[in-house]
Amino acid sequence: MSQASELAIVLGYFLVILGIGYYFKDHRSGEEYWSASGEIGTVMNTLAIFAAFASGGTFLGSIGFAYTFGLPFGWTAITGSVVGFIVAAILVAKPMRRVDAYTITDVFDFLYRDRRINLLVPIVVILAFVLYMVAQLKAAGVVTEYLLGIGYLPSVIVIGLIFIAYVSLGGMWAITVTDVLQGVLIWGLMLVMAGIGFAYYGFSITAPGAATPSLLEMAPVHPASYLGFFVIWASTVAILPHIVMRVLSADSPKSAKIAYSWVAILYAVFSVIAFYIIPSVALSIDPNLADPDLALVVVMESLLPAVIAGLVAAAILAAVMSTTDALLLAMSASIANDIYGTVLNPDASDDRVVRLGTVATVGVGLVSIAIAALDPPSVLVVLYTDATGMMAAAFFFPLVLGIWWKRTTTSGALAGMVTGLLSYVGAWLLLPMFSAILLALPLSLCVTVAVSLVTDAPSVEKVERLRDELGHEDAGW
Repeated sequence: MSQASELAIVLGYFLVILGIGYYFKDHRSGEEYWSASGEIGTVMNTLAIFAAFASGGTFLGSIGFAYTFGLPFGWTAITGSVVGFIVAAILVAKPMRRVDAYTITDVFDFLYRDRRINLLVPIVVILAFVLYMVAQLKAAGVVTEYLLGIGYLPSVIVIGLIFIAYVSLGGMWAITVTDVLQGVLIWGLMLVMAGIGFAYYGFSITAPGAATPSLLEMAPVHPASYLGFFVIWASTVAILPHIVMRVLSADSPKSAKIAYSWVAILYAVFSVIAFYIIPSVALSIDPNLADPDLALVVVMESLLPAVIAGLVAAAILAAVMSTTDALLLAMSASIANDIYGTVLNPDASDDRVVRLGTVATVGVGLVSIAIAALDPPSVLVVLYTDATGMMAAAFFFPLVLGIWWKRTTTSGALAGMVTGLLSYVGAWLLLPMFSAILLALPLSLCVTVAVSLVTDAPSVEKVERLRDELGHEDAGW
């Protein structure tokens, strides 16, 4: 009876999500499909950005990560993420929203107008986001298999097809409305689990640490891994393509900046609730889990009644969907809008690009399902942190310098991207976990600056265009 009630709740949730996608099926102009016509208000965008960032990998992965490596290591990423939203709010949110763009590639095209950059950026996005999405699909498969008694493979296939269906139907409007719903469910989950966790320890704040001292111990990893984990997430938020698309859908530059600031606060509070109590309870119940990503699920099954567990399962799947739908839309935009519409066929009609985006959503989704079906390694955080770190190494300084330093040249930006990308991949093979970013990010900065200084400065016309569009009149441009 337990699994039957949980299954009924989850299926009901899936029907609601598909219904939202169907409702927005007529909103398929390029402007509506990729950016919701830039009409998303601050409150809705805050919840949508939070939901897109607080992914299934965050739920299962971060809790499993704390279970495995301890809270101090996990908190380096959490504080890095909060800092990242503050950095993004200050440096990129308002200028990017002033640009007439749908994707991060469009932003780079505005800054540099270079065919090579326009091709490189979406290719890197697609490669990184396939890994990111596989982590989300695995999270969905693990939860569904454990809670509902459905095998891992059919779970991944069914849930992946649902993602594909509502994203391809409704685009940015559909994923924004569903992400708002999912953001509410995510917070409901955390409040429920926090209450259960505190009750488990007699409502004592210190008891979890006392009962499971290993949670508070330093992880047996290289010190560079701690710093690298922080730096990756502090630099990643500003360039994450699916979060950038949220900024570009905001109804004003000010709204985009405020939404980033609010998400920083929400994520900090959320993390305090999620990543202290729940890993401690999981360690107390079973200190020897074969798959650490099941830590949250074990707590749910052990302490919650069936109906509540069903709601929590739906909330976890909401967390998975809220990120996966944004990843799918970002990847389809990279293929259809960035590679095809910008590089290969700039004269393509709006309808043709959107139709190709729908096909790309299906294709990328199926590839991700196929990879996730192979059941990638546990500790999901490692998988998607490395994927995002690669993008941060390539994009962060070419984006920030392109917005704020008028001497940045196209050659400098391209050289910085290639250097950051290749050095990250090479260092990832040789250096301790997460520490590749400590080499790749400074190299990208140095190369971007050095090459910009030895190549011809941007024309006066280009500087004036950037000044006017980015709103830099008060910055001395």
